Amino acid sequence: MADLISIVDADPDLADLLDGSELGRARRDALTRERRLSPGEWDASGSIEPDKHHRGFLIIEGMLSREVNVLGRTCVELLGAGDVLRPWRWDSEGSHVHAEVGWIVLEPTRLAVLDHGLVVRMNPWPQLGVELFARGTRRAHHLAVALAIAHHQRVDDRLLLTLWHLAERWGRVRPEGIVVPLPLSHQRLADLVGAHRPSVTTAMGELTRAGAISRRGDGTWMLHGSPPAQIRYHRLVAAMT
Repeated sequence: MADLISIVDADPDLADLLDGSELGRARRDALTRERRLSPGEWDASGSIEPDKHHRGFLIIEGMLSREVNVLGRTCVELLGAGDVLRPWRWDSEGSHVHAEVGWIVLEPTRLAVLDHGLVVRMNPWPQLGVELFARGTRRAHHLAVALAIAHHQRVDDRLLLTLWHLAERWGRVRPEGIVVPLPLSHQRLADLVGAHRPSVTTAMGELTRAGAISRRGDGTWMLHGSPPAQIRYHRLVAAMT
């Protein structure tokens, strides 16, 4: 039983959708299996199970990088706690453009298995299923914003907008600015914004000299001042004032 977890204990935001009596019952009944991943490359094809109703996973904690390569160019998506994913290699029904998809576990990660059995056990609480579906919609919106950012001509604009976009979800407010506590090397940033690493290194240097960003001792980035005008309504701005 050690590898079982209630879906509402796995995700506090799901627990918030239930009242006291519902929450107690869901803790007892809405159980699913848990999988753990260690940092490094993840062969997601090994996660396919004989049960054809295996829907995917909910990230409980940790961080993954999804890397999609088309004709030698790579884009990166970062996923963390609360995200829903189906990590199988490629959906041939989704696109006729062949892409190589790889996964890297950036931090020790725990996954809740989303299978048919869990769906049945969650039937008394349809709001849980609706929320899990909404997670996929929010992930698609996040990717659409990232794609729009990648269309900006200047690399420094792309980088600054991307860092603020990531901070919207992962940022932590400090007196001196907003910390983005993610493992963002120059190469990973280049893949995120669709640029070459030398161009990113140059642009990050310019942004640092301008006082827009700084790099902390642990290698993470800090944002200073207000966000660009394109995202002036960023929620973290209010937290800093």
